[in-house]
Amino acid sequence: MFLEKGNLPGRKNRIIIGYDLSDEHSQISFCRVDGGEPETVSVVEGEEQYDFPTVLARRPDMNQWFFGREARREAESGNGILVEHLLTLALTEETVAVGTETFSPVALLALFMKRSLSLLGMDRAVEETEALAVTVESLDQRTAQVLAEAVSIMQLQTEHVFFQSYGECFYQYMLHQPRELWLGQSLVCEYEGGRLKTYRMECNRRTTPVVVLVEERVYPDPEKSDKALFSVLEESCKSRVVSSAYLVGTGFEGDWYQDSLRYLCRGRRVFRGNNLYSKGACYGAGERLQPGEIGKQYVFLGRDTLKANLGMNVLRGGEDSYYALLNAGVEWYEANKQCEFYLESGNSFSIIITPLTGKESKEVEIILNDLPVRSERATRIRMTLSLESESDVAITLEDLGFGEIYPATHMIWHEKLRMTD
Repeated sequence: MFLEKGNLPGRKNRIIIGYDLSDEHSQISFCRVDGGEPETVSVVEGEEQYDFPTVLARRPDMNQWFFGREARREAESGNGILVEHLLTLALTEETVAVGTETFSPVALLALFMKRSLSLLGMDRAVEETEALAVTVESLDQRTAQVLAEAVSIMQLQTEHVFFQSYGECFYQYMLHQPRELWLGQSLVCEYEGGRLKTYRMECNRRTTPVVVLVEERVYPDPEKSDKALFSVLEESCKSRVVSSAYLVGTGFEGDWYQDSLRYLCRGRRVFRGNNLYSKGACYGAGERLQPGEIGKQYVFLGRDTLKANLGMNVLRGGEDSYYALLNAGVEWYEANKQCEFYLESGNSFSIIITPLTGKESKEVEIILNDLPVRSERATRIRMTLSLESESDVAITLEDLGFGEIYPATHMIWHEKLRMTD
């Protein structure tokens, strides 16, 4: 996984955890910081049974909690009170009644996640974790906030916590597979809970870095037939060079789709399994800890990621240079920056917006109205950038003056930038 990277000092024996979380079931993969392909934890020793139900059960008589399969057994035997849909409950913020008591839904989610990490072995989960990457189907600002609250309650001994969508995990997984599998486009077909969803990954190699897009399509009530699946696959692959395809989800159990499978295997590598997302989460966390060469050459532009680079032309050591403010590819709700700089002259400066979607770069002039008149390079400005959406940048600027010669006025300006027209 990370063979081309240098080791984190003193951390080579620690692990990265990829945690796939959904309302129905969850899954855990892990890998060493210093290399190796991620492994997925099986809930049944010696078998490839990776999923465990995302549920808790409480035995009121003993004030005892269970998770996963054991929770279901306790509930089915009548000994425990079952709590399901833990992620959805946490997002609603409504307290959860379990018997005669009520509980915080975020605390219940945290309890489930912490208990389930015991599948790794308690000592390993607590003491050896270098990074935790949680992946969910769709990641937005609210979901990221809830997950951050849950992880904080868990009190893991790591400061490296990341959140990723399934689309990004697909991208991260593919970048760490043999190149021939993604020279063309790649396809994930997920059949779970009576719903069919496809992810199609495409690389635009005309850009630097290479821009990677993942298109998502949902078929909410598909007919579970070979003919219906064949139609979806034909639509996904028609007039495209698809190098590889991955079939994931419990819906693909059995042999009911033989014609579809034969079609998919014509000139393509086809794989079936259920641990692509949790492994992709491991790869993604590893890239954030120590970016590898391949990660520097590609950038993922998902639905909620920044689609453009923001920067400024500045003078450093007497030479003109580019100063990066925000980089494309980060989730918009995680993108923020604070810096200080001197105005060359006057009361204005420019920010350069460089889209990675093929559009032309543009300069946007920022004017600080009513700024006191001063000499060249005698005004220091503090600038704070944050995003209000994947396209809207909020900028706050403060006048810090120039020492005792030009005292700070601490005047404040607020600006908005739209990165896409």
